[in-house]
Amino acid sequence: VEAFLRGLNDLIPDNLLSIFDENELELLMCGTGEYSVSDFRAHHIVNGTSGEFRRVLDWFWAAVSNFTREEMARLLQFTTGSSQLPPGGFKELSPRFQLTPAPTFGNLPTAHTCFNQLCLPDYDNYEQFEKALLIAINEGTEGFGLI
Repeated sequence: VEAFLRGLNDLIPDNLLSIFDENELELLMCGTGEYSVSDFRAHHIVNGTSGEFRRVLDWFWAAVSNFTREEMARLLQFTTGSSQLPPGGFKELSPRFQLTPAPTFGNLPTAHTCFNQLCLPDYDNYEQFEKALLIAINEGTEGFGLI
């Protein structure tokens, strides 16, 4: 522990660290566990503009608007590799969160964490979409992407 503290103090002098309490340090180091759908909608990228994908995007925002805090954390973990946002929220996420159409109909959504990219397939209806999204974020890649 002493070696860790010496290394930390080499980077950040103790007099600067001492002005923060443990909660402020956690926020600075880990980001926020607070999620705003309006912040998310304002700070993401959409790759693809087909009519089918617009429908999928509408379903995505409907699902996300109903997510619990835990489900939102799981979506972030699945897509970005981290369950928390950086300080500043979605605006500070780098690269930006990307929503991309997946080429396979009815498979589970997939993600590319290096690019913060969520690939969303098309489905017959919202219920199938929501079920697949929840399976994907809760179970990861198990099942080889098939429902």
